[in-house]
Amino acid sequence: MKTSGFSTARRFFIDSVQISPLQRHIKWESVATFSSPSSKSFSFAVVGGRTMELAIAQFWSSGVGSHDTTSVDFEIAFHGISINKDEIVLDGSEAPIRIDAEALLSLENLAPAAVLNKVRIPYRPVDAKLSTLSAERDKLPSGKQILALLLTYKFKLEEGADIKPHIPLLNNRIYDNKFESQFYMISDTNKRVYAMGDVYPDTAKLPKGEYTLQLYLRHDNVQYLEKMKQLVLFIEKLGGEEEAIRLSFYAQPDGPVMGNGSFSSSILIPGTKEAFYVGPPAKDKLPKGHSAGSVLVGAISYGKVSFGVNNEAKNPEKNPVSYSISCIVPPVQLDEDKGKGSSSSCTKSVSEKLEEEVRDAKIRVLSNLKQSTDEERSDWKKLTISLKSEYPKYTPLLAKILEALISQNNFKDKIHHYEEIISAADEVIESIDTEELAKYLSLKSDPDDEGAEKMKKKMDMTRDQLAEALYQKGLALAEIESLKVIMH
Repeated sequence: MKTSGFSTARRFFIDSVQISPLQRHIKWESVATFSSPSSKSFSFAVVGGRTMELAIAQFWSSGVGSHDTTSVDFEIAFHGISINKDEIVLDGSEAPIRIDAEALLSLENLAPAAVLNKVRIPYRPVDAKLSTLSAERDKLPSGKQILALLLTYKFKLEEGADIKPHIPLLNNRIYDNKFESQFYMISDTNKRVYAMGDVYPDTAKLPKGEYTLQLYLRHDNVQYLEKMKQLVLFIEKLGGEEEAIRLSFYAQPDGPVMGNGSFSSSILIPGTKEAFYVGPPAKDKLPKGHSAGSVLVGAISYGKVSFGVNNEAKNPEKNPVSYSISCIVPPVQLDEDKGKGSSSSCTKSVSEKLEEEVRDAKIRVLSNLKQSTDEERSDWKKLTISLKSEYPKYTPLLAKILEALISQNNFKDKIHHYEEIISAADEVIESIDTEELAKYLSLKSDPDDEGAEKMKKKMDMTRDQLAEALYQKGLALAEIESLKVIMH
């Protein structure tokens, strides 16, 4: 849009409208202020094969006091990339989705970008109340009585967030909706109301805490309302820029697994299709704490404008044309070690816990025994033999025995003493499943999982005990060799 012929600032309204059958009309509008004759560029979405109306109007107070005639010229360029999927749904598996793209009018720069920046968490109502409304106000002339259904949902936010309730069955439909009204209200545990809305939900900023959402529906048919008593509602939570998941594109369907064949951009020639694949998000990028059934939502775009801040096309939502993309959160990845740790801690009986307490108490008694005299050493040795027979292959016990042997200093036969250390170290080494330990240490544990944290501490301790046993065995072998050399 180029303006000329004036000396004072001018302000314009610019509107574009297209009528599309079976859809709401497509409208774009903008306000532009020109402080002096110059040109500005705009970009917006249009639909091919439909008449477009472009209207411009100067604001009533624009150029007050000036009699200059403003001249406005337009230069319009149409671009377009046709794709075979208007909405993309990743099913949570490792499989990518194939997209076929084709230029509509001229050479186009195919530069796909996709981001998942919202999560929708499903909820079922915790309470449903069906009631008959007042006959004076809510009885139809035909004699039918209007009924009301009040659904109550509970949800919790671990930290403050921008949320929006989403009801797929009812939202964004008014005149083609059989339910005459739908209202919702969000309140906290103190009954403070934070948000209200209707068929077009709004985003509300909520602090950390527990919340109640009440959804109110009306109809004159009790059977319809009965079917709605378990209506699924999604709480859509908007993530920050740092939480956004950017998706990768590949030239081959095996790209996400093989990790190669990435696709970034190419030039589209009219009449020639090009295929590429959008891959699922990496497992370590998935948001924590969301169960299977939650949905990650975002936007995907395929082209980019050649001017302005959108040139990098990093955020698809800021491009003139973007499409919806979503990903179903897959089941939680099972970790064998984590499963063992958490399941064993959760399923222990009272007798098992008591037995463990007794065992640990016996080991503490063994650790506190003195070994100053031959009699004390004899008592200590008898107790070690008894405990080893009672708890064979129990690494913490064997590690304590090795530690006690190393601390002994008033021994007569040095070679025999070091042989005892080697024997005790071998018992510690044999009690540890080194393959299982190596496998666990190669995995990354979840710091938010209490069971995983306990298992991590246990495995770290086992690793240290193994390293100490190997080290002490090596020292004892070296000492024996040096003593043999001295004796010879």
